[in-house]
Amino acid sequence: MSHPLRSLASLLVTALLLPPVFLLQACDREGGPWQGTVTDSAGVTLVRNPATPVWTSGEAWTVTEELRIGTVAGQPQYQFGQITYLDVADDGTVYVMDMQASEVRAYDGEGRYLRTIGRPGSGPGELSQQAIFVFADGKGGIVVPDLGNQRVHRFREDGTPESSFPMQMQAGIPGRWMMDPSGRLMAQLTGLDIPGFAALAEGDPIVVYDTTGAVTDTVAVLPKGQMLEGMTEERFSMTMFAPEPVWNLAADGSLFYAMNDRYRILVNDPDGTLRRIVTREVERKPVEEADRRAILRLMRETYEQFGVPPAMAEEMMAGIGFAPHYPAFAQLLAGPGGTLWVQRIRTARDMASAVGEATEFDPQDLTSPEWEILDAEGRYLGVVTLPDRFNPLQVRGDDLYGVWRDELDVHYVMRVRVHRTEE
Repeated sequence: MSHPLRSLASLLVTALLLPPVFLLQACDREGGPWQGTVTDSAGVTLVRNPATPVWTSGEAWTVTEELRIGTVAGQPQYQFGQITYLDVADDGTVYVMDMQASEVRAYDGEGRYLRTIGRPGSGPGELSQQAIFVFADGKGGIVVPDLGNQRVHRFREDGTPESSFPMQMQAGIPGRWMMDPSGRLMAQLTGLDIPGFAALAEGDPIVVYDTTGAVTDTVAVLPKGQMLEGMTEERFSMTMFAPEPVWNLAADGSLFYAMNDRYRILVNDPDGTLRRIVTREVERKPVEEADRRAILRLMRETYEQFGVPPAMAEEMMAGIGFAPHYPAFAQLLAGPGGTLWVQRIRTARDMASAVGEATEFDPQDLTSPEWEILDAEGRYLGVVTLPDRFNPLQVRGDDLYGVWRDELDVHYVMRVRVHRTEE
């Protein structure tokens, strides 16, 4: 059975929305002088970290909540369905992508509602429920990639549609989008071994688009992910926890990336030159039956949410498999002061151990609030603990902006301040 483009788009959106159910084996021994090594290999700095961090007792950075936008009941402009991304403009305006509502909402720096941008539909300025990202372009405009409508929308600051360009899906599925500090829009393209799509056997390129949709540059080629390996026109295949590339951008435009089955992070200068490789040894844990059951349940619910026909959903469920081990880490984030943050994740066993009993768990609650902090040279400093169920998406100075979910899975925008100590 062939898979229509809409189903493939839904698949990619599903993969993006799934919580990063990975494990980073932690070691929280007391810190002290850094015991790692730094060597040079053909002009590339190799940083090897020990298990012991630098921070000692009382030196770890702390965070405090500064702002929360959202409500369970009350004014509708403060009620969110499903926040998938947000961005912060230079003037402090927060643009929030509510995928469920198919709209972007703007709030000032104090959390006051300003305007709504876009609406559900497929016409000019209208958004599908597969519009996940939103970016402030630094020139007063707003950019919204829309996988469902297969185009990238541009809006003026007041929300008026300005222009759009089509996504060239045959060149690769643009899954993850970002905008660098200079306002360049870029996307990671994922290949598929299906007629009409590029296979991209060499890996996933990160390409830069101009305002017309033309590709003007390729800033990196990531190793090819293995989650969709084996999928053909006749057979759906997805392997959960298979190695996949993870990447992000620093405030100076540097790119850092890694395959998530190894704690080996590569850092490129803005011009694309590899300048540093940071490593640390971690132990990966096996994926157990309870984990598999919970993920399959979440996948089924997600397919229903996207309206995948029952017969196709069943075929897709039958094609889902699992790698034997969790990857080595979850997410990467460029933190304050040139630091790099690596997120830890808890498994079902971790959660059961914490409460003293083995119960069915919700995969959306597996994301750990603990992030390992590497300094600008790649040295492992220690761990920062963020609010539970908080997913940071943007860093502005010492402020982290992201999405927080309460116990009822209601979404809020949250801003927290990082209080740094001298390293």
